[in-house]
Amino acid sequence: MKLVLEPEKCTGCKLCELACSAKNESVFNPRKARLKIINRYIEAGREVKGKFCTLCKKCLEVCPTEAITFNGKWLTVDDELCSGCGECVDACPEGIIFLNDEDKAAICNLCEGTPYCVEWCPRKCLKLEVEE
Repeated sequence: MKLVLEPEKCTGCKLCELACSAKNESVFNPRKARLKIINRYIEAGREVKGKFCTLCKKCLEVCPTEAITFNGKWLTVDDELCSGCGECVDACPEGIIFLNDEDKAAICNLCEGTPYCVEWCPRKCLKLEVEE
């Protein structure tokens, strides 16, 4: 499973980021979202990109306490095991893992198969792609 953005449909409204932060961190704060939408103007026109967990598992590989696991569909963090060391934050090539207010790793778990970011996207430009 992975998130896919259709950038030509996206307006950059950031409702997906707000839905993510509300669901996972109980605040409406795009900086606390587990995905990022970059909307900027370049010489050639408007550019929209999405930054999501690609399931590269680099965070899992560097976690010294084995708090991060992969169930075959998404990553999860066991808060009891997470020491808040930040190794996963540094290892993430997308730059989307962060330490939350409890100093625990905040990693996208695709809302366990029903991502709020997808559900709340008003233009339906964000999709959950299921790989076989």
